[in-house]
Parts: sequence; structure tokens; C-alpha cells
Amino acid sequence: MPQHFTAGCYVITGASGAGKSTLVAALNELGYATVPEAALDVLREQQECNGGILPWVNRPAFMEEVLKRNIRNHQAAQSLKAPVFFDRGIPECLAWLRLSELDLEPHHLAAPAQYRYASTVFVAEPWPEVYVLNEERRASFERSTRSYAPTVDAYVEAGYSTCVLPKVSVQARVAFILERVASMR
Repeated sequence: MPQHFTAGCYVITGASGAGKSTLVAALNELGYATVPEAALDVLREQQECNGGILPWVNRPAFMEEVLKRNIRNHQAAQSLKAPVFFDRGIPECLAWLRLSELDLEPHHLAAPAQYRYASTVFVAEPWPEVYVLNEERRASFERSTRSYAPTVDAYVEAGYSTCVLPKVSVQARVAFILERVASMR
């Protein structure tokens, strides 16, 4: 796996419902460039138009659309002022495909090597105290945590280092990330 990374593009990944989107929104409010989670965007768009590209209707099509969206988001982020913070990224698409027992095609396998982020990804561990069920998050906490290790492993397999986020307030997490990013420059 190539070790060429894209400086300034930082992924925040990890467990479902562990505060990633809240953290990315807080960074956005501070004026940093952010990229929302592709899977949530696809899910919301499909629900609004009563579309069929939903994980519980057509998982292969949903996963393909999420990968395409992640690639487009990565490409678009190259024109943004660094640092740019991504709510999830391309490598975990492979983990989701594996978890869904879907075939990995050559373009799936090539994407994590072709579209790189900064060498360290920030990881939000499962956190039951902040986990909530909603229209988009339908799985129990226990079920949602099953994807945590494969998600993190996908980044490690792609050559990334991980930095676990502390389980502290959103403001403290923001400060933690900004300090780490400053030290990586």
C-alpha cells in the first residue's frame, strides 16, 4: 500500500453514535472546512425522494453510492483551505462491504490507495453514554459496535496511524484534535 498521504485532510472515524458528526459540526462552526458523512447524505437524500438506494432496500447500490460520494467529496476537498475534517472516509467503505458480505471489486480495492488523507486518523470509540437511536441510526448500541473494529482496521490496513479521541466534552475534543493537527504540520 502506498504511503503517500494528503496533508491537511483529516478523517474522524470510529463507532456509530460516538459523537463524530457532532465534533465535525463543532469544527465547522469554528470556521474549519468540513466534509459530512457520505452515507448519511445518501440516506437522507434517498429518504426525501422515496428512493430505493437505502441499506435495508438495496445494500449493494447504497454501498456503491457511498463510495462514489466519498471519492467526490475527497476530490472536492482538495480545493478547500486546510485543515479539512472528514466525517468518515474511503477506507471504511471496504469494511462496510465486508461486513455486508458483498464482493470487493477492483475499483473498491483501489480507492483507498488512490484517495489518501493525512497519515493519522482520529478515532471515536464506542460510547454508550452519548449513543442515541434516531431515524438514521436504527441499530442497538451493541449491534452498532460490531462495525467499530473492522472500521478502524480498514484504516490500519491502508497504512494509517490512529489517534483515539478522549471521551470528553465536544469542546475538549475539538481542542484535542486542533492540538494534534498543529503538531502534525
